This record gives sequence, C-alpha cells and structure tokens, in this order.
Amino acid sequence: MSNTLTEERRSDSKRIQFEFSADAVERLERMKKETEKSSYAEIVRDSLRVYEWFLQQEKAGYDIGLVKDENLVKTVKLFL
Repeated sequence: MSNTLTEERRSDSKRIQFEFSADAVERLERMKKETEKSSYAEIVRDSLRVYEWFLQQEKAGYDIGLVKDENLVKTVKLFL
C-alpha cells in the first residue's frame, strides 16, 4: 500500500479558510498557547466539538451548569 497516513487524511479532509478579526486572532493565539496545541486548526476543531456538544445537550432538554465545590454556581445558556 503506497498511501501514508498523511495522504489518507488529506483524501477525507477539506481545506477551509477563515477570516478573523484582530481580536479573534488574539483569542486563538492565547488559546493555542494555553492549551499547547500545535495549530490554530486544532483549536478550531476542538471548539467545534465543544459547541456541537452544547447544542446536542440543549436540544435534548438539558441545562448546562457550572459547579464549584459541589455547588451549582450558574446555569449556562448558549446564544443561538
């Protein structure tokens, strides 16, 4: 088999370009540094997964909450 893993990834992926404001780029840079991710694409993919999870939970009727020291501090609602 002549395909490498990288070649296989390319065949089932699609390149998409985004244009971000300076503020959004700063946020991406900060998140990349804080998470030690190797690329902005990783940050965007992870963010997409989290956003999708939030949407699924809200669609299923769940509330998302912040808990600190075993106490519910705040319920979080997405802006849709």
